[in-house]
Amino acid sequence: MPELPATPIAADRFLEDFVPGAFSELTGGRSLPGTDLELGFVLVGQGGGEWVYRVRDGALDVARTDRDDATLTVIQSVDDWRGALWEGRGGIFGRTVRAVLSGSAFDALREAARDREPSFEALEPLRALAGLVRVVLEGDLGGDWSLGIKLGPGAIPEEPSATLTIGAEDAAAIERGELDALQAFMAGRIEVVGDMTLVLQMQAVLMQALMPPRS
Repeated sequence: MPELPATPIAADRFLEDFVPGAFSELTGGRSLPGTDLELGFVLVGQGGGEWVYRVRDGALDVARTDRDDATLTVIQSVDDWRGALWEGRGGIFGRTVRAVLSGSAFDALREAARDREPSFEALEPLRALAGLVRVVLEGDLGGDWSLGIKLGPGAIPEEPSATLTIGAEDAAAIERGELDALQAFMAGRIEVVGDMTLVLQMQAVLMQALMPPRS
């Protein structure tokens, strides 16, 4: 797979060169379910912009263009995006991304995909949802860290429909297996403000897409 540089690179180079190359390595050029799906990525700040990824017949095309028709869009500040990839920020979220982009973890993911490949077709129900879910990691290195997930097409709302907030120490405890996520939620250590139904609907769709039944 393309090797993630040890030092930060420009967002356009990462999103337009590195990501498509990694996707091609992951899928091996196989035809995938969901032959026409648009996913958006928005970076806010200097060097940011809007990108659209289109999955068609196992290939991934990327364009720097308006993402208003995307089924799902990830929104993040340039600082938080760079921090997760190169500065050790983002807690479990950043570590997961960095692990996936490392050689051994990527190889394991590629092997798993051969047996149970992600179903992009399963993401289509997200088009029927409308809202913005914001995830916040409090007390992260250098301050709070966050990302937004816009569900369905349309403009990105100024305010989130729901916000999930977890402290960095609790997130680390969950990652180490010392704290159960459900118990943390029931105890109020994972705080959800806003449309809980939207959060549950998003979770159900994403789990189905990432872990489809074995054929």
